[in-house]
Amino acid sequence: MVLATASFPTVATAVDYNNSVQTTNHHRRLLHLLNQCTSMSHLKQIHAHTLRTTCTTHPHTLFLHSRILHFSSLHDLHYAFLFFQTHIDNANSFAWNTIIRACSRSSNRKQEAILLYLKMLSEGNVIPDKHTFPFVLKACAYLFAISEGRQLHSHIFKLGFASDVYINNSLIHFYGSCGRLEDAREVFDEMPERSVVSWNAMIDTLVQLNEFDDALTCFCEMQERFEPDNFTIQSILRACASLGALSLGMWAHKYVLRRCSPEVSNDVLINNCLLELYCKCGSLETAKSVFERMVKRDVTSWNTMILGFANNGQVEPALEYFTKMVDEGGLIPNSITFSGVLSACRHRGMVHEGQKYFTIMTTKYGIEPVLEHYGCLVDLLARAGLIAEALDVVSTMPVKPDVVIWRSILDACSKRSVGIEVSEEMAKKIMESKEGSEFSGVYMLLSRAYAVARKWDEVGSLRRLMTVKGVAKEPGCSAIEIDGVAHEFFAGDTSLSQIADIYTTLDS
Repeated sequence: MVLATASFPTVATAVDYNNSVQTTNHHRRLLHLLNQCTSMSHLKQIHAHTLRTTCTTHPHTLFLHSRILHFSSLHDLHYAFLFFQTHIDNANSFAWNTIIRACSRSSNRKQEAILLYLKMLSEGNVIPDKHTFPFVLKACAYLFAISEGRQLHSHIFKLGFASDVYINNSLIHFYGSCGRLEDAREVFDEMPERSVVSWNAMIDTLVQLNEFDDALTCFCEMQERFEPDNFTIQSILRACASLGALSLGMWAHKYVLRRCSPEVSNDVLINNCLLELYCKCGSLETAKSVFERMVKRDVTSWNTMILGFANNGQVEPALEYFTKMVDEGGLIPNSITFSGVLSACRHRGMVHEGQKYFTIMTTKYGIEPVLEHYGCLVDLLARAGLIAEALDVVSTMPVKPDVVIWRSILDACSKRSVGIEVSEEMAKKIMESKEGSEFSGVYMLLSRAYAVARKWDEVGSLRRLMTVKGVAKEPGCSAIEIDGVAHEFFAGDTSLSQIADIYTTLDS
């Protein structure tokens, strides 16, 4: 009789089992340390310990490597790159996406996000997934890489991701950033499913490309399906500010106060958009009220108020807010701040103060003047009749003057008894420039300069030249908002159906 032999684990099997348990526990401890990691110095210690105590081919080690790559990609991109190149063998989609995402979010390595995507394709071991494309499209949008983005769009179709809502949202943002409105519209219109982000991306694109009426129409359509969020409100407020649509902007303000959480209503970006709206619509008291109630203010908040006061001719409050910004706000003014301050001085003809602020900008704050600053200073001097001083500024400034600067001097010359040669030289500068060659204003200003100098033959010759060239005086335009609708009126336009009533009211 043969007895069955009982099966007992051998000593070797037991040892292997114990080693496996120990290895698993060790990997768990390392993973726990990674989850608790708070700095790159700590990560480097864990990385070194991983190299010494784990097998690089073990599945758990590969997972640890992915976690190390993820953490370093968020805190030290150079370290993450080295780790990806030296420790990640046969990278999976997570590893590729991690390093591509890190590059797309960086300030100076966005181009490498596209190059990594191409390398990913060339190696052929991993197919891009739905998480890959938003990262690469983000880099393309920043770089205005329209050709590369279109190729990505083709890949998206080929790989079957054309209906993915997240990818389509990224495509809308990409095309909008590159100024391709029709492409963005096409992606949006063909989406089988849309989210709040989809509508926000489309509305933001329309606002960026100055299609403000369409942005408001899109917003109305969105409300039939989704509640607007803080990103929606920001875009709509910017559109209202650009259109001067005060009533709709006030509706958006009330919506924020009544329907949104305190976190949203106190958001500095939302409140900055409200400041811009009220300042551009001339409602400075309301803007001041919003400003005073803001829980947090940044440089943009102060700049918006300073520019708002300056553009509406309220010089003293503009300069007062500049002083408060520095003394009470504890903030350092930037280039935009001084554009507002210099503009305020220009409106009031405060030559001495304008020169003082221009000097403070460069000497105290180390801000390099740009064309806009020089333009304000030149216009300030020219309006005060200091034509020679204005020309001295132009001759010494390190940037090339633009049409606005030459026109400022010509405008000043046309109002004063200045040598006609200066006016002619300014007009010549404008006409020689690309943007000023067909500008009717230069002919009108030069004509006025000739009239002031009583050179009537030259006035007649200039008018005949305008006729020959087909240059017509650009009509003046004004706008008013009634019941949420912006109405534009052009000088000499008689096509309006209510034109008779309008003139009757104006005459009465």
